[in-house]
Amino acid sequence: MGRRSTLELMPQDLQDLFHRLVRAGHTIEDITDKLNELDGEVSRSAVGRAVKSARAQMRQYQDAQAVAGQWVTQLGENPSGDVGALLAEMLKTVAFQTLATMAPESDDSKAKPTKPMDIMLLAKAIRDLEATSKANIERREKIEKAAIERAAKKAGEVGRRVGLTQASIDEIEKELRLL
Repeated sequence: MGRRSTLELMPQDLQDLFHRLVRAGHTIEDITDKLNELDGEVSRSAVGRAVKSARAQMRQYQDAQAVAGQWVTQLGENPSGDVGALLAEMLKTVAFQTLATMAPESDDSKAKPTKPMDIMLLAKAIRDLEATSKANIERREKIEKAAIERAAKKAGEVGRRVGLTQASIDEIEKELRLL
């Protein structure tokens, strides 16, 4: 892994200021001057690289928000449908890709130092995804069971109408309920 940026080595309050200035749209020169006024001791090139990286991350975040907005629109009133299942799988993929970039033994120059908060948030996201998947499975099973119950009841009604014996009707309903 490459050498850490001088911005990453600054105190947290200066890093927070850097991010606020980037989000506010300040120029590289303005950010460099402000950080150096506060004893940040950073070069214009280091700030330029960090600004470029931060803006790229902001674009990725905005793109992700746009995609998520489209998915939410598609989900509409049916969050347990195929689109909901696809979204859950996509989120799992993102979580595992994030884990891959956190790997400390990775030779990837894009690997980030892992922070305990990152691990905690990722673990919570994975746990929540699994809970959602489990709830979706239980909901589908409940719906399927209700549909089978309705089919068994309807089969019994039709069987009585066409003159089947009660034993035959009971056997048909029993077989349907075993599905």
